[in-house]
Amino acid sequence: MKRSTPSDGARLIVDNVFATPIWQSPLTLGADVVVYSATKHIDGQGRCLGGIILSSEAFIAEHIHNFMRQTGPSMSPFNAWVLLKGLETLAVRVRAQTETAGAIADALAQHPKISRLIYPGRSDHPQAATVKKQMRAGSTLVGFEVKGGKAAAFRTLNGLKISRISNNLGDAKSLVTHPATTTHQRLTPEARAELGISEGFIRFSAGLEHRDDLIEDLQAALEQA
Repeated sequence: MKRSTPSDGARLIVDNVFATPIWQSPLTLGADVVVYSATKHIDGQGRCLGGIILSSEAFIAEHIHNFMRQTGPSMSPFNAWVLLKGLETLAVRVRAQTETAGAIADALAQHPKISRLIYPGRSDHPQAATVKKQMRAGSTLVGFEVKGGKAAAFRTLNGLKISRISNNLGDAKSLVTHPATTTHQRLTPEARAELGISEGFIRFSAGLEHRDDLIEDLQAALEQA
């Protein structure tokens, strides 16, 4: 990353939620602003909504404090307390989830029902060199494309017994979603294709269940694809 300057006319803002603050530190890499959906790993149990903006004191004072004062988008004290409690176990949870995600990626890499697998912690990731340079591990998400398109992907999702279908991620419970019809459904097919989101693509967020159980569950579900 290259830190922008005022003369550039733009600031570098990084959504670091997938990498988590455990595995990547964008501010030290040159980012001007880092944002998180605290609803994800920081809460970690699907209990409350929240967001975080990190930057220099000058940026927060100039752009954030006045916005907060004028519009009032502050979370409740209870939600703030829940998120602070979540931070206490963030590192332990994310490390365990990352180990599980890596094991799942390795187990599914050569599966005959999968045409493409994406996990930043593997050497076959398209940006493996960049990942190794910027991140300390591959984090908690695995993406894979099921042969047979949307119908096959839906059969796989419906065949899961342990993981829950949800657009959330970073939870203690393993969660799985179909981005083409959920998180990215408003994009045109061309835009989704440019991002690598096919009709058969599935996003898996590793939870804290035993990895062997999750792998067995995924393999059994893929048999229904």
